[in-house]
Amino acid sequence: MFISDETIRIVRLVAEYKSITTAAEHINKVPSAISYTVKKLEESFGIELFIRKGRYIELTPAGEYFIHHSKTILDDLDALKRNTALVHEGVERELTVAVNNIVAPGALVEFISEFEQAFPSTQLKVNTEVYNGSWDALYSKKADLAIGAPHSVPSTEGIISAPIGQMDWDFVVGPTHPLATQVHPLQNAELRKYPAICIRDTSINFTRQQAWLLEGQKPVFVPDFHIAIDLIRRNVGIGYIPHHLCLPLLNAGELVKKPMQEHKHATQMFVAYRSDGMGKVRQWAAEFLLRAEMKGRLCGYF
Repeated sequence: MFISDETIRIVRLVAEYKSITTAAEHINKVPSAISYTVKKLEESFGIELFIRKGRYIELTPAGEYFIHHSKTILDDLDALKRNTALVHEGVERELTVAVNNIVAPGALVEFISEFEQAFPSTQLKVNTEVYNGSWDALYSKKADLAIGAPHSVPSTEGIISAPIGQMDWDFVVGPTHPLATQVHPLQNAELRKYPAICIRDTSINFTRQQAWLLEGQKPVFVPDFHIAIDLIRRNVGIGYIPHHLCLPLLNAGELVKKPMQEHKHATQMFVAYRSDGMGKVRQWAAEFLLRAEMKGRLCGYF
């Protein structure tokens, strides 16, 4: 049984106005055409959707059910038409983004907000990766685009990339930690005594890296920087945290930044994306992320 969306809309209009005549006037049709459409639908169902009461009609219980559930069908049909047209125009249905966990959260929120405004019919999937996990997701085709992928591009084959800047790191300890009062540049021999708070690299096919871990030092692996910071504040361990995450806690005296004899270098970050299957959504995302002001925000500069 085929029911056109026009038939559903006509029946819903009749139910709204409780009048075939008024419904006909609303869509510039003769009442007999509206009456015929309703009658044919009722015959195809073998039930009555309306009870006729003179010039006005009311819904039967079956009619109430039809009206209630037909809206979802119309919405789905509208979405189907709209999305099919978008695919024809080169607008992807999905975009999967791998985000390095050191990317500034505020910049990511801005990107997602702007994306939803630009492509409300495209499903955006944002997955957090750690270190080389960003590259791994891109090269293994688990992601279409990577934000904040670190260090250097492993291979240019099938990948388009652009640097967005450097991420600075602060070596920090808790305000009551034994190292907090030391004023000299800390040496590795002093640091090995205390556990390093680490977040495990999510890479599978690339070499896994740590933000910082000395040979012979005990690592404490945690899932994210929020937990890492809390553990450092509690003197459970020590470690490096991205500067943009540290700054408000340093200003509040909740963390103490320490000079190091061998300080960790800033991390070069990239926006990178697959060149195959390039569509309007991926192109827009790359261009938006590579704006000068956006690159600074992703790196936590402002």
